[in-house]
Amino acid sequence: CESCKQAVPGDCPVVYADRAGYSRQWHPACFVCCRCSEPLVDLIYFWKSGAAWCGRHYCESLRPRCAGCDEIIFSEDYQQAEGLAWHKKHFACLECETLLTGKPFALANASLLCTTCSQSRV
Repeated sequence: CESCKQAVPGDCPVVYADRAGYSRQWHPACFVCCRCSEPLVDLIYFWKSGAAWCGRHYCESLRPRCAGCDEIIFSEDYQQAEGLAWHKKHFACLECETLLTGKPFALANASLLCTTCSQSRV
């Protein structure tokens, strides 16, 4: 098994990944996403950089995910702050919904607040 390195008995089912080549095999329970360990046997998987990926993490490896709506951002026009990304329309205050592009803001636990709402929470 590519994952656990244990022998696979002849009567045990195995998983082959076409893009990995038929020389590689896994126990069904060992065929998991390289990022989150989600079992991939009954799911669509992606092969990248020599590893199997679930759909969520494969997409995240290509494009950022919006901290506001949790969807992949396909546009090249998005806002970034402190390692997170937002669709432009979701880069807004959590309390009053004021768009924050070009304005001062506070960021706590991936929650955006305008300076007015941030000060009112203190």
